[in-house]
Amino acid sequence: MCKKHNMYLTVLLIFFISTIQVSAKSNRRIIREANQLVEVELYSQAINLLEPLVEKDHPEAILLTGFSIMSQEENFPKAIELLQKAAELYPLEQKNNSEQTIEAHFYLGQAYRMNGDAKKAIGKFNTLKKHTSLPEIIQQIDREIEYCQNFLKFKENPVEMEVEHMGESINSPYEDHSPVVLYDESTIYFTSNRPVDTLETDRPSFENIFVSNWRNGQWSEPKVLDIPGDPRANRATIGLTPDGQGLIIFQNDGYSGSLFIARKTFDGWAEPELLPKPINSGYNETHASFSPDGNTIFFSSERPGGNGGKDIYSSNKLPDGTWGNPVNLGENINSSMDEESPFLHPDGETLYFSSSGHNSMGGYDIFVSKRDENGEWSQVENIGYPINTPADDIFYVPTPDGQRVYYASRRDKSLGQTDLFVLHFPELHERSMAVVASHVFNSKNQPAETAIIRVIDKLSNEQIGIYRINPSTGKFVAIIPTGRQYEIMIDCDGHESYNHTFKLGPKDDYKSKNRAIYLPAITLEKEKSSD
Repeated sequence: MCKKHNMYLTVLLIFFISTIQVSAKSNRRIIREANQLVEVELYSQAINLLEPLVEKDHPEAILLTGFSIMSQEENFPKAIELLQKAAELYPLEQKNNSEQTIEAHFYLGQAYRMNGDAKKAIGKFNTLKKHTSLPEIIQQIDREIEYCQNFLKFKENPVEMEVEHMGESINSPYEDHSPVVLYDESTIYFTSNRPVDTLETDRPSFENIFVSNWRNGQWSEPKVLDIPGDPRANRATIGLTPDGQGLIIFQNDGYSGSLFIARKTFDGWAEPELLPKPINSGYNETHASFSPDGNTIFFSSERPGGNGGKDIYSSNKLPDGTWGNPVNLGENINSSMDEESPFLHPDGETLYFSSSGHNSMGGYDIFVSKRDENGEWSQVENIGYPINTPADDIFYVPTPDGQRVYYASRRDKSLGQTDLFVLHFPELHERSMAVVASHVFNSKNQPAETAIIRVIDKLSNEQIGIYRINPSTGKFVAIIPTGRQYEIMIDCDGHESYNHTFKLGPKDDYKSKNRAIYLPAITLEKEKSSD
């Protein structure tokens, strides 16, 4: 009886030990898979996978979940709650702190900072600094403290502005971001991962480009932009060509991202064309903006040889139509950190971009720099709080007068994730730029598809820009300085050349959708026979 009892206990013990071993292996597998998801930024999937372990107070699962939730700005309080718990489970020691211990306290400081509690973040970082001697960790801690100090400084002098939520007609409970607006604000393109009935995909963060038009005082219901090509391609809006008839898009093939241009035709949108080398390099090229005349492109790239991370480059179009070797914009623009999303204002002199370097208040901030008569860029200026926040602020495209910015953010009125907003500034921000539009028709009174429109400054004889029409409507739009006299020159296959002189007064600047300057419609005459 005693032997049987002992055998029974032995079997139970073996079974119990085996169960613990299987459970431990299972936990390690879950943590490993969650780490893999986090590496490719699939945070929601990682959070769901880790949930059973979090409920069992598994320290590493709590730490990893707290870090993943930091990607969701609306859930910062939950991230802080979990990271505080992780910091308790991984207490700081005087010596030999584990990697998880350092991460728990570092990410908790970051969560405080990103939630706007800079003073609490500084306290946490200073405490952590006393418990580590690793140079790379100390460098990151010092950078975080600098972010916090910048935030406190900018918060003392906030930028005067009003924030307008673009409403449920545009926004959704999903990620809506990267708005690109036609110069006269009649059309908006943006990127969203909202579900689309016409596209079947099981990808969790599948993005599409949407379009909406301003009609009768409101925005129309957004529709998926019908661009040919792979319907499963992950595409995002980047900007417009100077004539407004080409959309610059970013497309990711799963390994690296490249820049494309999709052009509007009479029959719809043409298949996107890959911007040629040396603009695309095989490394990540993520954002781009053209000069007003279309002869220079500014773009961000993480190709080797820069100042560190992603840098902003420019390339000039050569006489044969190819693009010249890219030139790094230099240390006034590019820091040792990442620079992104360059946007050259229609004045041709003002560059807006994002950077996690310079005097950022946390992650990416929006900066501005001006180019002087020698082509040199001024020292960059942070555009201030609350446009910039302790979280990432990346995509910033102002209207020609600088009075408004169509902008993506997670703010109080957001429907769930990132929404589209319009920032309105007081009049002291206005610029003396005009939006000039007209319609050009051929001799059959149809849109002159092949027309090339050039605008020349009569005083300097400088070509301001080259424009093409919307092939569906015949409309073209140009952004030019006020207070000058111009000549418009139009060439179109099979038609006589057209010239017209017009003048813009100082009060013709663009202030709203109703302030575009519309020249009379132009009907071209058929070319006279040479017989």
